[in-house]
Amino acid sequence: MSGWKKVPTVSPTVFSLLTRISVALLALIVVTGGAVRLTGSGLGCPTWPTCGDNSFVTRPEYSAHGWIEFGNRLLTVAVGLVMLLLPLVSLRLAERRRDLVALSFGLWLGFLGQVVLGGLTVLFKLHPALVAGHFLLSMLLLVDIVVLDRRARQGPGPVLPVARPELLWLARVLTLVAGAVLVLGTVATGTGPHSGDSSKARRFGFDITTVAQLHADAAMVLVGLVIATVLAVRPGGAPAEAVRASSALAAVVIAQAGVGFTQYFTGVPVGLVELHIAGATVLWILTLRVWLAMKESASAVGKKGHHHDENRLPRSTVAR
Repeated sequence: MSGWKKVPTVSPTVFSLLTRISVALLALIVVTGGAVRLTGSGLGCPTWPTCGDNSFVTRPEYSAHGWIEFGNRLLTVAVGLVMLLLPLVSLRLAERRRDLVALSFGLWLGFLGQVVLGGLTVLFKLHPALVAGHFLLSMLLLVDIVVLDRRARQGPGPVLPVARPELLWLARVLTLVAGAVLVLGTVATGTGPHSGDSSKARRFGFDITTVAQLHADAAMVLVGLVIATVLAVRPGGAPAEAVRASSALAAVVIAQAGVGFTQYFTGVPVGLVELHIAGATVLWILTLRVWLAMKESASAVGKKGHHHDENRLPRSTVAR
């Protein structure tokens, strides 16, 4: 422990930079994971954790599929190293904060779970439930890192509402519906044609038309909620960060809906599906940012005064 105490402390700026990099890396691993499945390379390395018998490196006989899956595994290792670094850095912050330490270790544990789940997905030959769970766990990891990234840029102490109660509830409902859209999207993916392997793989036994319609209906509800949020945040006196995030979210969700309908009516081409995965990832991050922007740390509220917030919020809300 004496050696650990000699490790230099880390500034909040460096830690914030690491959290922002981690957001980008986790989003990237979702997109590259989608590329592995869409190119039929999910079993490019037929075993796990090795890539074939007694080898951690792909072999020539696995051709391009092997290199794609092996490359994604290498990227996973790189992301894992950053995930391991975050908890260690959180313990060496000049002003150690319990919330940042807990979120950092939660991210690390979640990433370890993701590695195990990824291995099970290979061992069980890309069972659609495991593939769906792999993606949804990535979305939960994004919740952790986006919250961590936000808290790293806030002061210590509890967070307090800086928006009207109705805007807080709208942001919560928006986040829940966005999560439901993601879940239905994984069901549609597990029912559709892109199994993740060039050979015949097991699929969900649902009717693809029905599942796609449910996903589209939920997406339309989400579009409506996003539009309502954009129309409500500015006159409702929401923080500027919430206004910016909701405007960006509106652009992404409309584009995402367009891509979704286009891919359905054009036979679900690989390129559009990959674009849809990337869009879903960005959409989820922006949704979380809208939700998080409705609150601010108590120390930041005290420094800024927020007299305008007190004037527009009900007295009971300000008191809390």
